Amino acid sequence: MKKSLKITLAGALALFLLTGCAAAPASAGESVSAAASTTQTAPSASDPDTAVSRRDASGEYDAAEAVTLSPDGDLTITEAGTYILSGEYEGMIVIEAGEEDKVQLVLENATITNGSGPAIYVRSADKVFLTAAEGTVNTISDGSDYALTDGDTTPDAAVFSRDDLTINGSGKLTINGNYKHAVVSKDDLVITAKDLTVNAQNVGLSGKDSVRLSEATVSITAGSDGVRSENGTDADKGFVSVADSTVTITSGKDGIQAETVFTAENANISITSGGGSGARSGDASESYKGIKTGVSITINGGVYTIDSLDDAIHTNGSILIRDGAFTLRSRDDGVHANEKAEIAGGTLNVTAYEGIEATYILISGGDITIAASDDGVNAVRKSSAYTPTVEITGGTIDITMGAGDTDGVDCNGNVIITGGTVSINGNSSFDYDGTATFTGGTVYVNGQQVSTIPNQFMGGGPGGQGGFGGGPGNQGGFGGGPGGQGGFGGGPDGQGRGRGMHGDQDGATLPDAVAGATPDGRGGSDGQESIAWPFGGAEPPAGAPEPPTAPADGL
Repeated sequence: MKKSLKITLAGALALFLLTGCAAAPASAGESVSAAASTTQTAPSASDPDTAVSRRDASGEYDAAEAVTLSPDGDLTITEAGTYILSGEYEGMIVIEAGEEDKVQLVLENATITNGSGPAIYVRSADKVFLTAAEGTVNTISDGSDYALTDGDTTPDAAVFSRDDLTINGSGKLTINGNYKHAVVSKDDLVITAKDLTVNAQNVGLSGKDSVRLSEATVSITAGSDGVRSENGTDADKGFVSVADSTVTITSGKDGIQAETVFTAENANISITSGGGSGARSGDASESYKGIKTGVSITINGGVYTIDSLDDAIHTNGSILIRDGAFTLRSRDDGVHANEKAEIAGGTLNVTAYEGIEATYILISGGDITIAASDDGVNAVRKSSAYTPTVEITGGTIDITMGAGDTDGVDCNGNVIITGGTVSINGNSSFDYDGTATFTGGTVYVNGQQVSTIPNQFMGGGPGGQGGFGGGPGNQGGFGGGPGGQGGFGGGPDGQGRGRGMHGDQDGATLPDAVAGATPDGRGGSDGQESIAWPFGGAEPPAGAPEPPTAPADGL
C-alpha cells in the first residue's frame, strides 16, 4: 500500500524570515630514582558509542512501498516513510515529521538545487536517511548568497538537519555547500555512503553531537574544517569516529576537529590542512591541524597521511596509538598531546619542527622515524596530570636532528629507558632536567652505542654552562670546552639574533647556529624566543618543513 504524502507548495515556508552569522648521566643498570621508573597513569575518557545501526549501514529500501515525488517548487514531507526523487528539481525539500518518525529520502539520478536556502532542510523527525541509490549519480547544492532564519535556527548548509541524519547508499552523491557548509546536523551525523564528495565554503561535514563514518568512502574539500563535532557540554558527545573507511580531506583549517574524542579503527585517512607543511604562513588566531580534539585520540590500525601547517595530530588531553602506518609532515608538531602521548605499535614516519611532544611520552612499541628541526621527542609540562617524562620500554626510535640548539630527546623531567632501540643523530642527543634511568634497551648516539644516557646543556665550559648574552654587536657569548655548547643570545635589548658558537672537543669555537634571545640577553635555550626562525631553533634537516608563524596551540 502506497504511503500518503502531504506536500505544501511554495507558501509552506512562511515561517522562514529572510534576514541578514640536570642531573648527571645514569649508567645502564643504575636506578637513579625508584619513583622515576614507575609508569604514570591518569584517568582516561571513556570510549564513545560509535556503533551504527543496520539501517544506517545498508541503504536499502523497498521501492514498492515508497512514494515517488514529482514536486514543482518547495515541498514539505510530514509523515514517516520512504520517498524517491529523480530528475532536475529546483526548490527546498523540507522534512517536518513527528518526533518518532523515520524518513528515508532516496535519490535516483536526482539533481536538487535551491538558490535561496538549503536544498534539504530537516525541521523535525526522529531520524532522516539520505540515500544515493545504487548505480545512480546525484547532486545537491544550495545558493551562494542567502540569509535564512527559522525561529532560533539559522539554516546555513546545503543539507541542514535539526535531528539525526544518516547519509548512505552505494550511488554517487556530490553535495555542494556554496553558501557556508555542505552538511550540518544539530544532532548526530552518520556517514556510510560509498561514494560521497563534499565541497564547502566553510565546513564539510558537521554533526554537533557526533560524526560517525563507517565503511564509507568520502572526499572533502572545505574552506575551513573538513569534519567537525562541537558539543563540548556532554562528556559522551562531541566526538568523531572513523571505522573501516577511506576519507580524503583538503581543508583550509583543521582536517578533523572533535570537541571531545576522536577514534579510528582500520581507517585510511589522508589530510592536507592549512595548505600543508609547505605553506609559508598562517593566521595565529586560527588552527590548521590535521586531527584535533579536546579530550583524547585513539587510533587502532589503518593508514594515515597528514600534511599540515600546524600539528599533524593534536589533543589537549591524551593520545594512544596502538597500530597503523603514519606519514606525518608538519611545520609544528607531528604528534602533540597536552597530557600523555602513548605509542604502543605501528609505523610512524614524522617530518616536523618537533616530532612528538607531550607532558608524558610513553613508547612501548612501534617503528618510529623522526626528522625534526627542533626537538625529536619533547616532554614539557603542558598539564598538571603528569610529571614531564620520556619513558621508552620498547619499539625502535630513529631520530635525526637539524643543526643548532636542537635535542633528540628533550625532557623537563625524567628520562626512563628499559627497552627498545633508540638511535639519535645530531648535536645534542639527550637534554633532561630530572633523573635518568637506563636499565635495558639499546641507545646509539651519532652511530656509537652508549652505556649511559648523556645529558647535554646549552652552554660551554667544563660544567656545561656556556656563555650567555651578547654584546652591543649582537654577537652571542663565545663558549666551548669539553662537551659544552657555545653560548647563544643577542644584543642588550634582547632583540638581536645572537650568532652562537659551538665548542668542539678541543675547546675551539665553530660558528654554527643562530638562536634567539630573551629580554635579559640570555639565549633562548629552547628556541622559543628566536626571531631567526618562527619558532626558534636552528635550520631543519634536509627535507624538513619550516614551522608555521605562531599557530594556535589549543582548540
